[in-house]
Amino acid sequence: MRLRLLRVAACVLIGGLSGTAATAETNESLIERGEYIARATDCLACHVGPDGTPYAGGNANITPLGSIVAPNISSSKEYGIGDYSLEDLKRVLRDGKAPGGKYLYPAMPYPTYRGMTDEDIEALYAYLQSIPAVDYAPEASTDLGFPFNIRFSMIVWNAMNLGEYEAPEGLDDQEARGQYIVDHMAHCSTCHTPRDDMMASEFDQHLGGAQLGSWFAPNITSDEKAGIGAWSNQELADYFRQGQVSYLAQATGPMGEAVHYGLQYLTEEDRLAMAAYLKTVPAIADDSQQHAVFDPELSKPILDLEPVVIKATDYAPDELAQHGLKPGDIENPDSPEGLYAQHCAACHRDDGMGQPFSQYASLQGNTSVRSANPRNLVAVVLKGVAFSGSTPRPLMPGFEGKLEDQQIADIANYVRTEFGGHSASNINADDVAYIASGQQPVSGLIRYAPTLAWIGILILVVLIAGGIWLWLRRRNRRASAVHHQNVHSDQ
Repeated sequence: MRLRLLRVAACVLIGGLSGTAATAETNESLIERGEYIARATDCLACHVGPDGTPYAGGNANITPLGSIVAPNISSSKEYGIGDYSLEDLKRVLRDGKAPGGKYLYPAMPYPTYRGMTDEDIEALYAYLQSIPAVDYAPEASTDLGFPFNIRFSMIVWNAMNLGEYEAPEGLDDQEARGQYIVDHMAHCSTCHTPRDDMMASEFDQHLGGAQLGSWFAPNITSDEKAGIGAWSNQELADYFRQGQVSYLAQATGPMGEAVHYGLQYLTEEDRLAMAAYLKTVPAIADDSQQHAVFDPELSKPILDLEPVVIKATDYAPDELAQHGLKPGDIENPDSPEGLYAQHCAACHRDDGMGQPFSQYASLQGNTSVRSANPRNLVAVVLKGVAFSGSTPRPLMPGFEGKLEDQQIADIANYVRTEFGGHSASNINADDVAYIASGQQPVSGLIRYAPTLAWIGILILVVLIAGGIWLWLRRRNRRASAVHHQNVHSDQ
């Protein structure tokens, strides 16, 4: 009898341990899937700390409304989202509403995240709750002026704009998977779709390109000339992984961040699915684009180049007499050609062909150079290239504060006409200063919102005061009438 009981107890113990192990394995699998979802949704690009601490928050998103700072989303219960329930996270991602009733701004792309499945949100929740707690708040905080600092007003914005997106029909399985990633998890439209007067996405221009601070998120519709219609699916998938393709296109600015923190970690299957979907997005033409932004034929002569040492390479002072090009050797160092020779040719060659052997980009055929919109070229010269994808390559320094605005304009004009196929380029110092500022056009409604809000408040105050005055006047009249009636009754 005792032996039988021991056997039963052993079976129960083994069964319990097996169940615990299975549960742990299930949780581990869910967390691993959640980490993949976090990469696909590009959480780190915004929520990384200024010192690089994952999910610590503090990264400022500069918007036309002001600076919006991403919060701590680590598992810290005091400073992060450690106290969130799964339903709390769902409301954040789908409705833009945090626990306690705090409304979020759509810099947090909940208008696109709202299309995520319950299963993916559950996995993301498991992962975010598993990461180490960052037990401090970001030093910076969201700073918007009146009336944009009234978060309650987002109720009206949400009512007007959430649910406006309509998913395309007729997609095959691969394209549908790509659509889910592009339009929801990766929230590509947040950057690449123009905004209307209320800062909501203009879905009739879906993925047609939009200004983003100093940068321009390009047209990624299927248009052959202005968009990505000339790219092959494999070239697009390679771009998402490497941050470059054919030495003609490099991911810079916010796109560089997206590749660095997110897209390079996706599976090849998912990257190809994204490419397949993007090739189905209705083409949006740009009449100002006279030649194709991306021409794969232009990469062929670049691939045959032998590695070279450019005479303008920045040698040490004691080596200049024996090697390289001294500024005094340039016939006109202040000319656009001279500025290019001093600051650009060491990496990109005198002929602009770059050095594929060393991963230096070609300017001949480069998408930023060939684009009719010069913003990204100027922004790269100003800000440099700070991120690379899965293929490490030399990062480019920025020249903001090192060269004058007119010098940067001269270099950009020279590069566009010499290597970009433009017959003329008229960028000036004011254009460079404007791009460096990160300012962008906003509607009159946004520009004059503070004035309109105060006028509205004044009108409301007047109406309330008028209403109170009328009410008091009527009450006094009724009281007077009752008094007269009582007097007559007494008589």
